Amino acid sequence: MNETKETLTIAEALEREGKYVGPTVGISMLPMLKTGRDTVVIVPKRERLKRLDVALFRRGEAYVLHRVIEAKDGGYVIRGDNCYADERVKEEDVIGVLTEYFRKDKHIACDEKRYLAYAERRVRNYPVRRFFKRLKGKIKKLCKVRG
Repeated sequence: MNETKETLTIAEALEREGKYVGPTVGISMLPMLKTGRDTVVIVPKRERLKRLDVALFRRGEAYVLHRVIEAKDGGYVIRGDNCYADERVKEEDVIGVLTEYFRKDKHIACDEKRYLAYAERRVRNYPVRRFFKRLKGKIKKLCKVRG
C-alpha cells in the first residue's frame, strides 16, 4: 500500500494536532534557538500571553517566533532575542506560544527556573547589547573612512 504523508502548515498543525513540533529557521532567536540544531514545541495560544513568553505570529506569509517584551492593550511589544528593534503585534495575529524546545538531545521547558532566568537576563540586558552593537557599527564605519 502506498501511503502519502500530508504536509501541514504550522497553523494547520496547531489546529489539527494541537501542537507544532519542528525546526526553526533564522537567527532572530539566537543564542537560544539555532537553525539546524533545535526543535521547538508550540501550542495554540489559548490565553493572553505574558512578558517573557515566546509568541508565534504571522507576518504576511511568514511565521515569526519572538519574545513578548510587554503585553499592551490589544496586543504585544515583541522582539527576537537577537534583534534590536521592537515590533507591535496584534492579539489576533498571535497563533501560538513556545512551551518547550530541544537543543540537540537536551530538553528545555519554558517554565523552568533556569530558562526563565535566561529570558529575564536577555530582556534586561537589551540596552547594553544594543549600545555595544551600535558602537561596533560606528567603529567599523570609522575604520572604513580611514582605510
